[in-house]
Amino acid sequence: MNEKYIEYWGLKQHPFLLAPDSQMMYMAGQYFECLERLKYAINTNKGGALIISEDAGLGKTTILLKLIDEMREEYGDSFRYALIDHPTINPDQLIAHITESISGAQPYEDKLKNLSLLKSALTEVKQKGGKNIIIVDEGQMLCGAREVLQELRMLINLTYNNEYLHTFVLSGQKPLWDEIKSMPEFWQRLPVRYYFYPLRLEETKELIKFRLLKAGIDNGKEIFTNDAFEIIQRYSKGSPRTIIALADLSLLMGFSDHSRKISFKEMTKAINAMAGKGESLPYVIEDRKKKSETPLSIFSNENKDTESIKQIIGYIAQERKDSPRNMSVSNQIRPFFIVLAIMFSIIAGSLAGYLYTNREKINNSPIIVRKEMVVVDSEKQKQGPVENKVVKEGTPEIQPKPVKYAMVNANAANIRGAPNIASPRVGMIFEGETVKIVDETIGPDGGRWYKFYFYGDREAWISEKVIILK
Repeated sequence: MNEKYIEYWGLKQHPFLLAPDSQMMYMAGQYFECLERLKYAINTNKGGALIISEDAGLGKTTILLKLIDEMREEYGDSFRYALIDHPTINPDQLIAHITESISGAQPYEDKLKNLSLLKSALTEVKQKGGKNIIIVDEGQMLCGAREVLQELRMLINLTYNNEYLHTFVLSGQKPLWDEIKSMPEFWQRLPVRYYFYPLRLEETKELIKFRLLKAGIDNGKEIFTNDAFEIIQRYSKGSPRTIIALADLSLLMGFSDHSRKISFKEMTKAINAMAGKGESLPYVIEDRKKKSETPLSIFSNENKDTESIKQIIGYIAQERKDSPRNMSVSNQIRPFFIVLAIMFSIIAGSLAGYLYTNREKINNSPIIVRKEMVVVDSEKQKQGPVENKVVKEGTPEIQPKPVKYAMVNANAANIRGAPNIASPRVGMIFEGETVKIVDETIGPDGGRWYKFYFYGDREAWISEKVIILK
C-alpha cells in the first residue's frame, strides 16, 4: 500500500526507494556501458571483471542485480550465481557460502569437500551450455585481507575443457582498485574493468524522470522544476543514492505544503530534513522574519497559493475595520510633522546662505595632497625601471586589492542578484564550496555582502552570515 504523498503526486508506486532495485535502474551512459562489459566478460569466458566506484552509492550493487536479472532471463535454469555482499568472513566460510549458492546443497564442514562439490556443480551447468557467476560486492572491506583475496583468486582457476567454469566479478570502492593492482597475480585475472564516476546534471535529471515514469507518472507531467534539479545535483554531488533520498524527501515536503511542483522551497526543507535540522535553513527563516515585519510580505513571489490570497483579503478587511482609529491617531500626529518641516526649512535656508556668502574663500582654499615617496631597492634599480611603482607627485600610489575567497559554512546558501536579502534568488551553493570574491558592500540590513561570478559570468551576491573568508 502506497503512502498518501505518493498518491498525491499521481504515482502508482514508490519512485525513490533506497534499496537496490534493478527494475528502477536508469540504464544509460556509464551504466549501459558497464553492463555491456560485464556481459562481454561472461559470454567470452574472460575469467573475471573488476567494478570500482569513485564513492559509495554510485550504483554498483544495482548494476550487479541487473546483470543477474538479464542472465536469469536469458539462460533460465542453466544459470547459477553466488552473491557475497558481506565478505568479512574467513576463507572456509567464504567457500561454504559460494558452494551452497551454486550447488543448492548443504555445504560440508570440510573445505576440500566443498571445493569438490562446487566444481561438480559448476561443471554440470557448463555442460548444459549455461553460465555461472560468482560475485563479491563491497570488496573494499577486503583491503588488507590478503588470505581471503588469494582464496578468491584461486577460485578463478577452476576450469573445464580449457575454459573457465565461471566468471568472477569483484566490486567495491576505489581503495580496492589499488589493493588489487598491488597483486599482479590477481589483477591480471580481472581483465575486464570499469570505474564509476558521479553523475552530471543532465544524467541526474534523466535518472529522476526515468524513475518517476516507471512509478506511473503521466507522460509529459513535470514535477521537479529546473531549480530543484540544480539543487539536487549540487547537494548530492552526483551520487545516485543521495539523489534518490533527497528527491523522495522533497516529494514528502511538497505533499505537506500542498505544492503543485517541487521547487526551491520544497528542496530547502528536504535538505534540512536530511541534515536533521528544523523546518528551514537559518537564512530562509531570517527571510521570513524580515518579510513578516511588513504587510507587503504577503505579495512576495514565494506566496502565490490560495493561502496567500486569503491572507491578503484578511489584511485588507482588517485595515478597513481599523480605519476610524487610524484616522484619529493621524490627526494627533499631523501637527508634530508640520512643526518639524518648518524647522528643517529654516536650517536648510541658513546653510545655503552661508555657502553662497563664503564661496570665494572656499574656492581659493589650498588643497593639501600628501606627497608619496617611492623607495626602490638598489639591486632592483640596476635591473631597470620598476613597474607599477612610479607615480606622479601628489597622486597616491594605487595598491592592488588582495584576492579573497569565501567558503560556504552552512548546509546550503542562497545567492542573490543584488546585495539585499529581499533581492530575487539566482541560485544556491552548498557547504564546502568556495568562490572568488570580486567586490563587497554593506546591504540595507547593515550586513556585509560579497560579489562573485556564478557559472562563469553571472553576477551574484552572498551574505557574510553563511560564509567564511579565506
